[in-house]
Amino acid sequence: MRKLPRFISKQIARFSSEQNLYKSNSPVFLPFYHLVSDTKIPYILNYPYPNSAQFESELDYYLKYFKPVSLKYILENPTPKEKVFHLSFDDGLRECFDLIAPILLKKGIPATFFVNSGFSDNKDLFHRYKASLILSELNKTKNTEAEVFLAKNGINRDSILQCNISQLEILNKTAAILHLDFSKILNDKKPYLSTEQILDIQKKGFSIGAHSKNHPEFYKISEEEQLNEIKESINWVVDNFNPEIKTFAFPFTDDGVSLDLLQQLKSENICDLTFGTAGLKYDECDTHFQRYPAEQNGNFKLNLKAECVYFKLRNALGKATVKL
Repeated sequence: MRKLPRFISKQIARFSSEQNLYKSNSPVFLPFYHLVSDTKIPYILNYPYPNSAQFESELDYYLKYFKPVSLKYILENPTPKEKVFHLSFDDGLRECFDLIAPILLKKGIPATFFVNSGFSDNKDLFHRYKASLILSELNKTKNTEAEVFLAKNGINRDSILQCNISQLEILNKTAAILHLDFSKILNDKKPYLSTEQILDIQKKGFSIGAHSKNHPEFYKISEEEQLNEIKESINWVVDNFNPEIKTFAFPFTDDGVSLDLLQQLKSENICDLTFGTAGLKYDECDTHFQRYPAEQNGNFKLNLKAECVYFKLRNALGKATVKL
Protein backbone atom coordinates (compact mmCIF):
# COMPACT_ATOMS: atom_id res chain seq x y z
CA MET A 1 0.00 0.00 0.00
CA ARG A 2 1.23 3.49 -0.83
CA LYS A 3 2.53 5.22 2.30
CA LEU A 4 2.02 8.97 2.51
CA PRO A 5 4.75 11.21 3.95
CA ARG A 6 4.15 11.90 7.64
CA PHE A 7 3.89 15.64 6.99
CA ILE A 8 1.11 15.12 4.44
CA SER A 9 -0.73 12.75 6.79
CA LYS A 10 -0.60 15.42 9.49
CA GLN A 11 -1.92 18.03 7.07
CA ILE A 12 -4.83 15.76 6.13
CA ALA A 13 -5.63 15.27 9.82
CA ARG A 14 -5.88 19.05 10.26
CA PHE A 15 -9.11 19.11 8.28
CA SER A 16 -12.13 18.12 10.33
CA SER A 17 -14.00 16.70 7.34
CA GLU A 18 -13.70 16.03 3.62
CA GLN A 19 -16.16 18.84 3.05
CA ASN A 20 -13.69 21.20 4.68
CA LEU A 21 -10.79 19.81 2.68
CA TYR A 22 -12.52 20.07 -0.69
CA LYS A 23 -14.40 23.36 -0.18
CA SER A 24 -11.65 25.88 -0.97
CA ASN A 25 -11.03 27.26 -4.45
CA SER A 26 -9.01 24.91 -6.62
CA PRO A 27 -8.76 23.88 -10.28
CA VAL A 28 -11.67 21.98 -11.79
CA PHE A 29 -11.44 18.37 -10.62
CA LEU A 30 -10.83 16.01 -13.55
CA PRO A 31 -10.25 12.40 -12.43
CA PHE A 32 -9.41 9.95 -15.20
CA TYR A 33 -9.21 6.19 -15.59
CA HIS A 34 -8.42 3.63 -18.28
CA LEU A 35 -10.16 0.48 -17.19
CA VAL A 36 -12.69 -1.08 -14.84
CA SER A 37 -12.72 -4.88 -14.80
CA ASP A 38 -13.85 -7.71 -12.56
CA THR A 39 -11.21 -10.02 -14.06
CA LYS A 40 -7.45 -9.73 -14.46
CA ILE A 41 -6.43 -8.55 -17.93
CA PRO A 42 -3.15 -10.16 -19.13
CA TYR A 43 -2.34 -7.28 -21.49
CA ILE A 44 -2.68 -4.63 -18.77
CA LEU A 45 -0.02 -5.03 -16.09
CA ASN A 46 1.31 -1.46 -16.29
CA TYR A 47 -1.25 0.22 -14.02
CA PRO A 48 -3.77 -0.77 -11.31
CA TYR A 49 -7.49 -0.62 -12.04
CA PRO A 50 -10.62 -0.99 -9.91
CA ASN A 51 -13.26 -3.66 -10.16
CA SER A 52 -16.88 -2.62 -10.69
CA ALA A 53 -17.72 -2.50 -6.96
CA GLN A 54 -14.67 -0.36 -6.19
CA PHE A 55 -15.44 1.90 -9.12
CA GLU A 56 -19.03 2.47 -8.00
CA SER A 57 -17.78 3.25 -4.50
CA GLU A 58 -15.35 5.81 -5.91
CA LEU A 59 -18.10 7.39 -8.02
CA ASP A 60 -20.32 7.66 -4.94
CA TYR A 61 -17.48 9.42 -3.14
CA TYR A 62 -17.09 11.94 -5.97
CA LEU A 63 -20.83 12.54 -6.01
CA LYS A 64 -20.84 13.24 -2.29
CA TYR A 65 -18.49 16.22 -2.58
CA PHE A 66 -18.54 17.29 -6.23
CA LYS A 67 -21.20 18.00 -8.84
CA PRO A 68 -20.82 16.01 -12.10
CA VAL A 69 -20.70 18.25 -15.16
CA SER A 70 -20.39 17.83 -18.91
CA LEU A 71 -17.44 18.64 -21.13
CA LYS A 72 -19.41 21.60 -22.47
CA TYR A 73 -19.69 22.97 -18.92
CA ILE A 74 -15.88 22.85 -18.59
CA LEU A 75 -15.47 24.69 -21.90
CA GLU A 76 -17.91 27.40 -20.83
CA ASN A 77 -16.77 27.56 -17.17
CA PRO A 78 -13.00 27.00 -17.07
CA THR A 79 -12.76 28.37 -13.50
CA PRO A 80 -16.06 27.33 -11.86
CA LYS A 81 -16.93 28.66 -8.42
CA GLU A 82 -18.79 25.51 -7.39
CA LYS A 83 -17.12 22.17 -6.73
CA VAL A 84 -17.54 20.18 -9.94
CA PHE A 85 -15.90 17.16 -11.57
CA HIS A 86 -15.73 15.67 -15.02
CA LEU A 87 -14.66 12.08 -15.57
CA SER A 88 -12.67 10.81 -18.52
CA PHE A 89 -11.34 7.47 -19.73
CA ASP A 90 -8.27 6.91 -21.91
CA ASP A 91 -7.34 4.37 -24.60
CA GLY A 92 -10.86 3.36 -25.72
CA LEU A 93 -10.86 -0.11 -24.17
CA ARG A 94 -13.81 -2.44 -24.72
CA GLU A 95 -14.75 -2.33 -21.05
CA CYS A 96 -15.83 1.28 -21.60
CA PHE A 97 -18.79 -0.11 -23.54
CA ASP A 98 -19.35 -3.33 -21.59
CA LEU A 99 -19.06 -2.05 -18.03
CA ILE A 100 -18.13 1.61 -17.54
CA ALA A 101 -20.78 3.40 -19.63
CA PRO A 102 -23.68 1.39 -18.12
CA ILE A 103 -22.52 2.25 -14.58
CA LEU A 104 -22.17 5.94 -15.46
CA LEU A 105 -25.63 5.98 -17.05
CA LYS A 106 -27.12 4.38 -13.96
CA LYS A 107 -25.60 7.10 -11.77
CA GLY A 108 -26.25 9.97 -14.18
CA ILE A 109 -22.59 10.91 -14.56
CA PRO A 110 -21.35 12.45 -17.84
CA ALA A 111 -17.89 11.55 -19.12
CA THR A 112 -15.48 11.81 -22.03
CA PHE A 113 -13.90 8.79 -23.69
CA PHE A 114 -10.54 9.48 -25.35
CA VAL A 115 -9.74 7.02 -28.14
CA ASN A 116 -6.66 6.25 -30.24
CA SER A 117 -7.26 6.29 -33.98
CA GLY A 118 -4.55 3.67 -34.54
CA PHE A 119 -6.05 1.19 -32.06
CA SER A 120 -9.83 1.59 -32.40
CA ASP A 121 -11.52 -1.28 -34.25
CA ASN A 122 -8.62 -3.40 -32.95
CA LYS A 123 -6.20 -2.33 -35.66
CA ASP A 124 -3.12 -2.51 -33.43
CA LEU A 125 -2.04 -2.86 -29.80
CA PHE A 126 -0.47 -0.23 -27.51
CA HIS A 127 3.26 -0.92 -26.94
CA ARG A 128 2.84 -1.09 -23.14
CA TYR A 129 0.09 -3.70 -23.59
CA LYS A 130 2.44 -5.68 -25.82
CA ALA A 131 5.03 -5.46 -23.05
CA SER A 132 2.43 -6.72 -20.55
CA LEU A 133 1.64 -9.74 -22.73
CA ILE A 134 5.35 -10.53 -23.08
CA LEU A 135 5.86 -10.29 -19.32
CA SER A 136 2.78 -12.46 -18.71
CA GLU A 137 4.24 -15.08 -21.04
CA LEU A 138 7.70 -14.92 -19.43
CA ASN A 139 6.09 -15.35 -16.02
CA LYS A 140 4.35 -18.52 -17.21
CA THR A 141 7.23 -20.24 -18.99
CA LYS A 142 10.99 -19.67 -18.90
CA ASN A 143 12.32 -18.63 -22.30
CA THR A 144 16.06 -18.03 -22.26
CA GLU A 145 16.23 -16.89 -25.88
CA ALA A 146 13.66 -14.14 -25.30
CA GLU A 147 15.25 -12.99 -22.05
CA VAL A 148 18.75 -12.91 -23.60
CA PHE A 149 17.41 -10.90 -26.54
CA LEU A 150 15.76 -8.41 -24.20
CA ALA A 151 18.90 -8.16 -22.06
CA LYS A 152 21.02 -7.35 -25.13
CA ASN A 153 18.68 -4.41 -25.67
CA GLY A 154 18.89 -3.23 -22.05
CA ILE A 155 15.50 -4.62 -20.98
CA ASN A 156 14.65 -7.08 -18.20
CA ARG A 157 11.51 -8.22 -16.39
CA ASP A 158 11.66 -5.27 -14.02
CA SER A 159 11.93 -2.66 -16.78
CA ILE A 160 9.87 -4.10 -19.63
CA LEU A 161 6.63 -2.39 -18.55
CA GLN A 162 8.40 0.98 -18.89
CA CYS A 163 9.34 0.40 -22.54
CA ASN A 164 8.67 3.41 -24.75
CA ILE A 165 7.53 3.60 -28.32
CA SER A 166 11.09 3.76 -29.66
CA GLN A 167 11.50 0.18 -28.37
CA LEU A 168 8.44 -1.13 -30.19
CA GLU A 169 10.44 -3.20 -32.69
CA ILE A 170 12.28 -4.90 -29.82
CA LEU A 171 8.92 -5.85 -28.29
CA ASN A 172 7.65 -7.15 -31.64
CA LYS A 173 10.77 -9.30 -32.13
CA THR A 174 10.52 -10.64 -28.57
CA ALA A 175 6.90 -11.58 -29.20
CA ALA A 176 7.97 -13.50 -32.31
CA ILE A 177 10.52 -15.45 -30.25
CA LEU A 178 7.74 -16.30 -27.78
CA HIS A 179 5.30 -17.15 -30.60
CA LEU A 180 2.94 -14.45 -29.33
CA ASP A 181 0.57 -13.45 -32.12
CA PHE A 182 -0.69 -9.93 -31.40
CA SER A 183 -3.00 -10.04 -34.43
CA LYS A 184 -4.72 -13.15 -33.09
CA ILE A 185 -5.11 -11.52 -29.66
CA LEU A 186 -6.64 -8.43 -31.26
CA ASN A 187 -9.02 -10.59 -33.28
CA ASP A 188 -9.97 -12.99 -30.46
CA LYS A 189 -9.99 -10.71 -27.40
CA LYS A 190 -10.99 -7.46 -29.13
CA PRO A 191 -9.50 -5.26 -26.39
CA TYR A 192 -10.55 -2.00 -28.04
CA LEU A 193 -13.87 -0.37 -28.85
CA SER A 194 -15.20 -0.66 -32.37
CA THR A 195 -16.45 2.39 -34.26
CA GLU A 196 -20.00 1.10 -33.77
CA GLN A 197 -19.53 0.82 -30.01
CA ILE A 198 -18.08 4.33 -29.81
CA LEU A 199 -21.06 5.66 -31.76
CA ASP A 200 -23.38 3.87 -29.34
CA ILE A 201 -21.60 5.45 -26.37
CA GLN A 202 -21.83 8.86 -28.01
CA LYS A 203 -25.56 8.44 -28.72
CA LYS A 204 -26.07 7.82 -25.00
CA GLY A 205 -24.77 11.31 -24.29
CA PHE A 206 -21.06 10.79 -23.66
CA SER A 207 -18.31 12.87 -25.28
CA ILE A 208 -15.68 11.38 -27.58
CA GLY A 209 -12.18 12.85 -27.76
CA ALA A 210 -8.83 12.08 -29.37
CA HIS A 211 -5.86 10.47 -27.61
CA SER A 212 -3.23 10.39 -30.40
CA LYS A 213 -2.81 7.79 -33.12
CA ASN A 214 -0.57 5.19 -31.46
CA HIS A 215 0.00 6.50 -27.92
CA PRO A 216 3.63 7.71 -28.09
CA GLU A 217 5.53 9.37 -25.27
CA PHE A 218 5.35 12.93 -26.59
CA TYR A 219 8.67 13.87 -25.01
CA LYS A 220 10.24 11.22 -27.27
CA ILE A 221 9.05 12.73 -30.56
CA SER A 222 9.61 16.03 -32.35
CA GLU A 223 7.13 18.92 -32.25
CA GLU A 224 6.27 18.22 -35.89
CA GLU A 225 5.49 14.60 -35.01
CA GLN A 226 3.49 15.77 -31.98
CA LEU A 227 1.35 18.02 -34.17
CA ASN A 228 0.82 15.24 -36.72
CA GLU A 229 -0.26 12.80 -33.98
CA ILE A 230 -2.74 15.35 -32.65
CA LYS A 231 -4.13 16.34 -36.04
CA GLU A 232 -4.46 12.80 -37.35
CA SER A 233 -6.27 11.51 -34.27
CA ILE A 234 -8.57 14.54 -34.02
CA ASN A 235 -9.40 14.35 -37.73
CA TRP A 236 -10.30 10.67 -37.29
CA VAL A 237 -12.61 11.50 -34.39
CA VAL A 238 -14.22 14.37 -36.31
CA ASP A 239 -14.71 12.28 -39.47
CA ASN A 240 -16.27 9.38 -37.58
CA PHE A 241 -18.14 11.05 -34.71
CA ASN A 242 -18.39 14.79 -35.46
CA PRO A 243 -18.19 15.79 -31.77
CA GLU A 244 -19.69 19.04 -30.56
CA ILE A 245 -16.39 19.86 -28.81
CA LYS A 246 -13.02 18.85 -30.26
CA THR A 247 -10.78 17.59 -27.47
CA PHE A 248 -7.39 15.95 -27.14
CA ALA A 249 -5.87 14.20 -24.10
CA PHE A 250 -2.11 13.77 -24.22
CA PRO A 251 -1.03 10.14 -23.74
CA PHE A 252 1.09 9.52 -20.63
CA THR A 253 1.79 13.19 -19.94
CA ASP A 254 2.05 16.61 -21.60
CA ASP A 255 5.72 16.72 -20.61
CA GLY A 256 7.71 17.79 -23.66
CA VAL A 257 4.80 19.75 -25.16
CA SER A 258 5.43 23.47 -25.65
CA LEU A 259 3.10 26.33 -24.81
CA ASP A 260 3.49 27.44 -28.43
CA LEU A 261 2.04 24.14 -29.65
CA LEU A 262 -0.95 24.39 -27.30
CA GLN A 263 -1.60 27.94 -28.46
CA GLN A 264 -1.32 26.82 -32.09
CA LEU A 265 -3.98 24.16 -31.50
CA LYS A 266 -6.24 26.92 -30.19
CA SER A 267 -5.48 29.63 -32.77
CA GLU A 268 -5.82 27.27 -35.75
CA ASN A 269 -9.04 25.77 -34.36
CA ILE A 270 -7.53 22.30 -34.37
CA CYS A 271 -9.18 21.50 -31.05
CA ASP A 272 -11.15 23.31 -28.36
CA LEU A 273 -9.69 21.75 -25.21
CA THR A 274 -6.59 19.76 -24.35
CA PHE A 275 -5.70 17.77 -21.23
CA GLY A 276 -2.57 16.73 -19.36
CA THR A 277 -2.12 14.41 -16.40
CA ALA A 278 -0.30 16.53 -13.78
CA GLY A 279 -3.01 16.24 -11.12
CA LEU A 280 -4.80 19.01 -9.28
CA LYS A 281 -3.02 22.03 -10.78
CA TYR A 282 -3.71 25.11 -12.84
CA ASP A 283 -2.19 25.51 -16.29
CA GLU A 284 -0.78 28.60 -17.97
CA CYS A 285 -2.77 27.86 -21.17
CA ASP A 286 -6.45 28.70 -20.62
CA THR A 287 -7.70 25.89 -22.89
CA HIS A 288 -5.41 23.25 -21.39
CA PHE A 289 -6.43 21.41 -18.21
CA GLN A 290 -4.65 19.00 -15.89
CA ARG A 291 -6.37 15.74 -14.90
CA TYR A 292 -6.00 13.65 -11.76
CA PRO A 293 -4.87 10.01 -12.28
CA ALA A 294 -7.37 8.07 -10.16
CA GLU A 295 -5.76 4.65 -10.76
CA GLN A 296 -3.16 4.60 -7.99
CA ASN A 297 -1.93 2.06 -5.52
CA GLY A 298 -3.04 2.58 -1.94
CA ASN A 299 -6.19 3.95 -0.36
CA PHE A 300 -8.39 5.81 -2.84
CA LYS A 301 -9.71 8.38 -0.33
CA LEU A 302 -6.32 9.06 1.23
CA ASN A 303 -4.75 9.49 -2.20
CA LEU A 304 -7.36 12.08 -3.14
CA LYS A 305 -7.04 13.90 0.17
CA ALA A 306 -3.27 13.96 -0.26
CA GLU A 307 -3.66 15.42 -3.76
CA CYS A 308 -5.78 18.24 -2.32
CA VAL A 309 -3.23 18.91 0.44
CA TYR A 310 -0.40 18.97 -2.07
CA PHE A 311 -2.37 21.50 -4.13
CA LYS A 312 -2.89 23.74 -1.09
CA LEU A 313 0.82 23.64 -0.32
CA ARG A 314 1.83 24.32 -3.92
CA ASN A 315 -0.70 27.14 -4.12
CA ALA A 316 0.65 28.73 -0.94
CA LEU A 317 4.14 28.61 -2.45
CA GLY A 318 2.98 30.01 -5.79
CA LYS A 319 3.75 26.73 -7.56
CA ALA A 320 0.26 25.47 -8.38
CA THR A 321 0.46 26.31 -12.11
CA VAL A 322 2.08 24.02 -14.69
CA LYS A 323 4.60 25.90 -16.82
CA LEU A 324 5.23 24.35 -20.21
